[in-house]
Amino acid sequence: MTTLVSPARRNFLKSSLVAGAWILGSSTIPMLDGLAADDANKTVSPVNSPFDFWLSMDGTGVVTAYTTVTNLGQGTHAAIAQIVAEELEMPIANVRIEHAPVVKQFHREWPPGITTFASAGFNSALETIAPACAAARQMLLQAAALQWQVEVKDCTAGNAQINHTATSRSLPYTALLKAVAILAPPEKPVIKSPRDWKVLGQSTPRPDIPARVDGSAVFGIDVQRPGMLMAAVLHAPRFGSSLQSVDDSPALAVKGVRKVVHLPNAVAVVAERYWIARKAVQLLKPVWQDGAHASINTAEMRISLLRAVAAGDGKLFPRPKKQKEGAAETAMKEAGSIIDTSFDVPFLAHATMEPLNATVEVTATGAQVWLSTQSQTDTQNGVAKALGFQPEQVQIHTQHVGGGFGRRLEHDFAVEAALIAKAAGAIVKTIWSRENDMRAGYYRPITAARVQLALDKDYLPMVLRLDTAGPSLLEYTRVTNSPARHGLDWTFIMGWFGNTYKFPLFDTRWTRVDFGVPCSYWRSVGNSQNCFFLEHTLEQAARKAGMDSLEYRRRLLQHNPKALAFVNALAERAGWSKPLPKDHYRGFAMNGNSALFSAHIVEIAVSKPGQFRLVKITAGINPGVVANPKAVEAQMMGGTLFGLSAALFGEISFKDGQVEQGNFDSYRLVTLAQTPVLDVMVMSTGDRPEGVGEEGPPSIGPAIANALLAASGKPVTRLPLTQAGWSLVA
Repeated sequence: MTTLVSPARRNFLKSSLVAGAWILGSSTIPMLDGLAADDANKTVSPVNSPFDFWLSMDGTGVVTAYTTVTNLGQGTHAAIAQIVAEELEMPIANVRIEHAPVVKQFHREWPPGITTFASAGFNSALETIAPACAAARQMLLQAAALQWQVEVKDCTAGNAQINHTATSRSLPYTALLKAVAILAPPEKPVIKSPRDWKVLGQSTPRPDIPARVDGSAVFGIDVQRPGMLMAAVLHAPRFGSSLQSVDDSPALAVKGVRKVVHLPNAVAVVAERYWIARKAVQLLKPVWQDGAHASINTAEMRISLLRAVAAGDGKLFPRPKKQKEGAAETAMKEAGSIIDTSFDVPFLAHATMEPLNATVEVTATGAQVWLSTQSQTDTQNGVAKALGFQPEQVQIHTQHVGGGFGRRLEHDFAVEAALIAKAAGAIVKTIWSRENDMRAGYYRPITAARVQLALDKDYLPMVLRLDTAGPSLLEYTRVTNSPARHGLDWTFIMGWFGNTYKFPLFDTRWTRVDFGVPCSYWRSVGNSQNCFFLEHTLEQAARKAGMDSLEYRRRLLQHNPKALAFVNALAERAGWSKPLPKDHYRGFAMNGNSALFSAHIVEIAVSKPGQFRLVKITAGINPGVVANPKAVEAQMMGGTLFGLSAALFGEISFKDGQVEQGNFDSYRLVTLAQTPVLDVMVMSTGDRPEGVGEEGPPSIGPAIANALLAASGKPVTRLPLTQAGWSLVA
């Protein structure tokens, strides 16, 4: 058995019995009020509880669990339903999952507040909902034992009822609700060990899929409120520019337009319908005051970044112990050979399918916000600050999310929507067009890196020297997370320290080069480019040693039997040892740490110089413990295609200070015709779940680059591949 205690503060809570409904938590929370309607027979018993407000059960036996994990389409809610069914020993059909209300009782230390990122969703549920369910199960057992006057140890839970085998007695959970209501929850509820799972670890269907297919699922953009108006926004064409003046009359002349709202860096039109607002805002001709970075160009940015890494004057990262500047310099001088490669990757958009939107109602006493978001607490705080309210005066209504990828961690669009609604004096849904988001949003930072890998006489690594340069996303993001350390943006070394491979010494440095372009977390963050830098360097080292790609990696994994077993299993799955047809090539790349491994093996066919076709992609992941294998498989597929689009085509470029891309016609995504056979291997050999959502994107790009290196003999030093002289043919 595994003991897990909720990390949340132990509050003085209430266990409420209302009209046959038992609620572990507080009946004063807004979302829970509906479950606790006024009743003359209501009884309330205060208890000291080791968990917060995670669970409720109604008189029909339906259990609702309240989660802080946003439904981004990643399938975590299905796994949470499995947790409830597992711990409460009940049919999963009787389980409902709802997003928790945005109140402090649900705040967590990690991820901070109420937010969804870092592949932490399933683990956070294990630390909160699982103990609540385990406590409920123990209390139901205790209630039945008291009623029967038998020992608790002689009672068992199963199929939503308590059984006493010796006397062939049983009671459904619903018959025990009143008795349970007067019991105190156990101090340390004991959740099941993965070896005892019966529901978890199985591929149960996702309960949200039917609603997503038939259109009944409500995303932020679907929200409808009585008397709601619509707003469209026109942002400054260059970052750092501000609104100087604008003639409102052309927009106000359009039938259905209610108001024109001036913002610091934008102008908005509020109208009866969105397309009316969109048409009217495009009639405006604002005068903008340019900022300091109004003339930036991608070509010049690349040159400055590559110069910075070549100079090698960046600030040294102080950790870990293997980071030894003097020892690294000595090892570089003693090396038998050095792989020395400079790379660069562009700004990338999040390119969410659902455009950014928020519906806001502002009154004298507070505000209500309906939106698709990954960051409820930060959004609540940001909107409250903008409107002059306290956070508790802003109520967040979380909707389904049509693509997050880190973009919906930011709350700039919600704050803007709140200011527009306040100015309009009405309930207003503000929609950013996709062009707005791509040209006025946040991006993954443009980055350059020079990687020097010193090898000994046996071609094994002696020291890895990394010089990297780019803008700091930590300076721009509004997400509550670990701040910069020692003036260094730690996202630039994600994936280098603690990597699965073994490197004796490191020398890693970063040069801050800022272009005034807002950057933020992008799916897999620094790993999205660092895996490319590292794996393509290792591929060159393998070629230098005259060794097979996987055989060289195996030499670097001898200290990690689990990682080695993972690589061998993936190689077997992909048929790595089988001969390839003429002009076919394979590439391998891996991402991970000591306990979590993900990788891709790609087979390509080169038709002629500069052109290739994807033949097959074999993806693999071992996240330690797997809650729902099919959901993990789907996550790896989605992440693979997300990373594949970025590697093949992804780029936000600037000319004369303006973003050149605006929609999917110019910011291309991989199509079905271009997608090859995609096979996913899911392993589970760990002691605890390590996360899945970030693991698809990092290694697919370098796997293709390594296959192209095998085909041409020339390193790929720039992404996307269209900028490196390679084009994909279907």
